[in-house]
Amino acid sequence: MTKNIILLTLLIVALIAVTGVNAADLLSVNYLISGDSLDIDTLQLEPEFEFNSGQPALLNLAYDGDDLHLGAGLGLNIMAQPDFKLDLNMLLTDQVDNEDFGKGIGVAASTLNKQLNFYLKTYYFIDDGLDDHVYYRGGATYRLGQHSDLDLSISNQYWDLDEKVMNIGIKYKL
Repeated sequence: MTKNIILLTLLIVALIAVTGVNAADLLSVNYLISGDSLDIDTLQLEPEFEFNSGQPALLNLAYDGDDLHLGAGLGLNIMAQPDFKLDLNMLLTDQVDNEDFGKGIGVAASTLNKQLNFYLKTYYFIDDGLDDHVYYRGGATYRLGQHSDLDLSISNQYWDLDEKVMNIGIKYKL
């Protein structure tokens, strides 16, 4: 738990430093509840950023009832069309399947419509000693208002790749 607190402090300080010098803009914050059937397993907070160069970044803070998990991703935009976006991403996590410090590479794709959008994020963890190497989250967002979307998705958890969950959340756009 001490390791998690130190990592969280370092990530928050880094984010404040980056946004304080206007190197990145906070685009949205996604509040997610994850679970299987009627059991709530995890609460997640996921701020999304965009650097001045247009490259995406995100931070995932998840609490599973026992531990705080941290993930940070940085993307490289490969294709941006008026109605579709594709990014190549790198993901660093505090833990992946009981191994410290996960390192993953992957892709994220999303549609860019006004009302209903679909997305998929998938990462391959390059860490040795893992039985399963793939983390994914795919779903849809539906516009509720000018600054908010309903987010429904299916995923596994990056700290427990065997656990399949449903996610429901609100994405608040700034």
